[in-house]
Amino acid sequence: MKSFTIKLFTVLAIAFLLSGCYAKKEVKEDQTIPAFTMIPFSANDYDSAIDNFVIILDASSSMGKPYRGNEKLDMATQIVTRINQTLPELGQNSAFRSFGHSPAVSGENTVLFYGMEPYSKQTLGENFKKITEAGGTSALHEALTASGQEELNSVYGKTAVIIISDGQPEFSLESPITLKAAQTLKDELGTELCYYPILVGDDEKGAVLMDEIVRIGECGFVSNADNLLTDAGMARFIEDIFLTKKPAPAPQAVTPPPAPAPAALEGTNTEGIWVVDEAYFDFDESEIKPGAFDYLDQIADILKKHPQVTVKVQGHTDNIGTKAYNEALAIRRAKAVKTYLTEKGINEDRLTVEGFGFSKPAAPNTTDRGRSLNRRVELHPMNL
Repeated sequence: MKSFTIKLFTVLAIAFLLSGCYAKKEVKEDQTIPAFTMIPFSANDYDSAIDNFVIILDASSSMGKPYRGNEKLDMATQIVTRINQTLPELGQNSAFRSFGHSPAVSGENTVLFYGMEPYSKQTLGENFKKITEAGGTSALHEALTASGQEELNSVYGKTAVIIISDGQPEFSLESPITLKAAQTLKDELGTELCYYPILVGDDEKGAVLMDEIVRIGECGFVSNADNLLTDAGMARFIEDIFLTKKPAPAPQAVTPPPAPAPAALEGTNTEGIWVVDEAYFDFDESEIKPGAFDYLDQIADILKKHPQVTVKVQGHTDNIGTKAYNEALAIRRAKAVKTYLTEKGINEDRLTVEGFGFSKPAAPNTTDRGRSLNRRVELHPMNL
């Protein structure tokens, strides 16, 4: 009998030690709230993915209890602070509501402290700081109901409801009053409303409650407060719920400008003009001789390379004959040159015809050589 008692004692002692070790493993270490370095989002790069959002903060007495060495309400208010610091003002509407409350904060079970109005970092920051301590009973169902009657009563567009809570102690399988309130609000706003609960702590029933709220919303997701207190976790939360990247601007087709014309075009003389002289016309004739074809073809090719260039085609004569006759001859020769160039593909709008007869001699008309220099067609390039 004595031997049996000793053996039984030994077994119980070992079991006690093992259970102590197991319990020690289950204890979670205390953690300080990590410092925050904001990951910025520029309004130049993002548009708002939602039209409205409301933050519903649990300030009931259970939020005054510790979790990993921190008061849960402190963790919750840090999350609101970091949302407000990170989220750019993009014209979305916002509101802030809390429920529970210490008598030092409010005697009401739920209070709308701000909104619905255009989102302002300063205004939200000033109002959520009014939640100075936890207290009172949990009344998430009252907050959801009041939200539907007040700040969400007449909103339009995509709406995010962000609930920050430990989910205690209201959960009841027999009487899920919170889930009924969440369903009623969803029915009122329809597909435009999504729930985004944030669980503070590790209460299993609270986690189930949050999951059920998301299921009712048919969109959204549950986040863990521990994760959102990290820089990267908060940045992902903001981007996933609030933001959509602006599309990259479509590349604009760049049409290269035409090559600039040189100061003097190829084949022009020292005055920058082309001259079709008497060698290319018979005396007293306006028909271009074949010997001029190569010369005029070269001019046409140069003009094709410089489409911005226009040309004044000017006809001239010597002083043999009357003024009227020579002016008409000058015009006919200038038109003959214009016609040739247009047949080679130069738009006629680029060619202006002028006739000066013998009014602008290039040389004295007192010699045969001088008169031959005056029987000419000049092409003056413009818009160089």
